Amino acid sequence: MKSRKELKTESKEALKRNYWKSVFVCAIYALFISGAGTLTARLNDSDKEFLGIAIESIPIVVLLVLVLVVILFALLVLFSFALITNPFIVGVSRFKLKAIEDKGNISDMGYGFDVNYKRNVGTILLMEIYTFLWSFLFIIPGIVKMYEYSMIPYILADNPDVDRKEAFSISKEMMKGNKWRAFILDLSFILWDFLGTITGGIVTLFYVGPYRELTKASLYKAIRVGE
Repeated sequence: MKSRKELKTESKEALKRNYWKSVFVCAIYALFISGAGTLTARLNDSDKEFLGIAIESIPIVVLLVLVLVVILFALLVLFSFALITNPFIVGVSRFKLKAIEDKGNISDMGYGFDVNYKRNVGTILLMEIYTFLWSFLFIIPGIVKMYEYSMIPYILADNPDVDRKEAFSISKEMMKGNKWRAFILDLSFILWDFLGTITGGIVTLFYVGPYRELTKASLYKAIRVGE
């Protein structure tokens, strides 16, 4: 089994071969993810402001109807966002795998839209819902489930014929005995994250982000081939 140092060495070599492409892809990926997070936060803030006004001035029956409308609207917006974000996540994973193996192409970002689009949207959406629910109920089990499902985007990017159920099953099997390994690997970037913070995100954009993402792809590859 490859050591953490070997995984990072492999990712550094991949980053050298694909530097500017990796920076570009990871920057776009970060914008998508941060955009989704910002959208969710704004929807939550809007709900709170709305409820604060409504409780004081609107009859309870009308209030409940309006709250339901707001919730349904929020879910519709988030689902619409997932139609773009989820296949993009698969495409970015495809790029990272190609970069680890040799050279990735910017066009790989479109893979999730071109191959099994509906499967990619539905599978990533379920992964996010399951992770959220587990985290909402129990923090530690939520973290465990997050790592258990962490290989799903790579599985979808690497196997065009795998369906949703198989993707969850394969990821679960791959992460047996490897969740702690993945957690420690993520933890090993903590000083890099600190450096990224004190440089206003510049180091993160031009090095740490691509380095971290390629290391995750390297871990997938290592587990997949039994290294």
